[in-house]
Amino acid sequence: MGLNRARDLWQPGPVFDYACELARPAGTPKLCVVATASGDQRDTLDHFETAFADQPVELSHLALFDKPNVDDVAAHLHSQDVIWVDRGSLVNLLAVWRAHRLDAVLRDCWEAGVVLAGESAGSLCWFVGGTTDSFGPVQAVTDGLGLLPYANTVHYADRREQFQQLIRDVTLPAGYATDAGAGLHFEGTELVAAISDRKNAGAYWVERQADGSVRETALDIKRLKRS
Repeated sequence: MGLNRARDLWQPGPVFDYACELARPAGTPKLCVVATASGDQRDTLDHFETAFADQPVELSHLALFDKPNVDDVAAHLHSQDVIWVDRGSLVNLLAVWRAHRLDAVLRDCWEAGVVLAGESAGSLCWFVGGTTDSFGPVQAVTDGLGLLPYANTVHYADRREQFQQLIRDVTLPAGYATDAGAGLHFEGTELVAAISDRKNAGAYWVERQADGSVRETALDIKRLKRS
């Protein structure tokens, strides 16, 4: 969930309203887009700028290629209400962030109450690990930022069997899975809601049982609509 990219002009989904409401800003919400996972492509950033041109947010972006576009990365991120991480290569995102010490900065932002959110790689990055196609074939990644002590997978309809096997053999800990169009809302490390912006998009808790089997539990879903 995130932007509707099916049209020439991308459309912000209701999750952005949801995130800004969680941030409870005193004035106009400050939303920073981080597109590291796609290499800070100018086209992507242009699409975000166009999509939010008439939205009641103060939009900025953080680019790290080929060098940071702001003088003080930590100060810029700390000044935001919502940090939105876009989709792309999870493995590349983590490597670049760590080279720039953004892993520590983002943890500080999270602990200070900045709302951290994102789509696909922008969901996976906050967890201990999950599944990624960053190398081509989908495989496990176990060195996420670890703000959330669970595994995570997106595109669950395509990755259900593999995700469950990775939990079964303890490559990954118990965790959360989402279909396209669904998301997870945490306060601290506690899940408080599973959300979606489309019909039939589900979210699930997946855990290994004492006998080695895996149990999948469907979560109640809160359906979001554009205000």
